[in-house]
Amino acid sequence: MRYTIIAILGLCFAQSGALAQAQVEPVYSIWDVTLGQPVGQMPDAAVGEITCGTNGGPPGAELEFFGDFLTCRPEGSGLHEVSFSYDDEQDYIARALENEYRVLRGGTSVFAHPVIVSVLVDANGIVQGRRIVTDDRIGDYERRTAYTLMRNFKARYGNWSLSCVDVEMKEGEKPVGNQFIHEFCTGQSPEGNSMIAAEASYLRKKGQLGINRETQKVNTGYFESQTRFEEVLSPFTVGITP
Repeated sequence: MRYTIIAILGLCFAQSGALAQAQVEPVYSIWDVTLGQPVGQMPDAAVGEITCGTNGGPPGAELEFFGDFLTCRPEGSGLHEVSFSYDDEQDYIARALENEYRVLRGGTSVFAHPVIVSVLVDANGIVQGRRIVTDDRIGDYERRTAYTLMRNFKARYGNWSLSCVDVEMKEGEKPVGNQFIHEFCTGQSPEGNSMIAAEASYLRKKGQLGINRETQKVNTGYFESQTRFEEVLSPFTVGITP
């Protein structure tokens, strides 16, 4: 079925000459999640893998349905994190066409950044929040720009009366070259029923040296570049702190 879809897409695009405008959209994304809805209403068949979330870390236990959220250990807030990937068929189409048409982006991404997405579910099965963390399991070139995702969040939530601060450099931290970025933003919805927090960082952590002292060669990947985002309904509070 996938090969048939790709063949048809390729033929149609080639004939129409409209490839530059083509987009591959996920069937169901993190923005399609309605906070306050029962998690059982989320479409299991419209996503890829469903797992217990680990706050941006490797996937936890695999789940058959979103309704299996109680399998996931609750966080300190009492909420259960359930992570999911976007539909793999859309990813397959995007990757199959990527060589010729770089504008297409498949996989689990937000504003063209590879990410790990999850929902936060209370003990009664109600979705109380969403979480987005840039995915570190990518090449250094792509990972280096992960902190720029913050700009997209600031634009999307521009009417939330955002308050942003630059976080001071902690002991052991260093710039990457001449750049040190650590920004933390919070905001409340115009209705006052939910709040967000986002954090972006581009820096070297303690022990992450740019040059190997013994070999004098560049230490590839020795930096942190990341954006974290969280939105929760009241009375819950965001778990991101600077």
